[in-house]
Amino acid sequence: MSVRAYRVIKIDYAQPNSFNLWHDDKLAEFFDTEYGFYETLNEGTGLTSLPIEALERALVQVPMDEELKEALKKDIEACRDEGHVRYYCF
Repeated sequence: MSVRAYRVIKIDYAQPNSFNLWHDDKLAEFFDTEYGFYETLNEGTGLTSLPIEALERALVQVPMDEELKEALKKDIEACRDEGHVRYYCF
């Protein structure tokens, strides 16, 4: 079996952003510590994904404002059937 690499032509992403890695540092730290959030990113940018469970746990365990809670809840609902949320960080 082989793994092929494909050139990316277009990446579509939802607006507004879900969270900010610099400003929502407690959330980013939780995702990284518990789920290896930064492992697939290059210097904080790129594509990564988190299981729905990660967002649900964050809602309970990480202190955050209502706006951030609502953004995570929208991500959960939008991606529940897939079982994970893919994020493009730039």
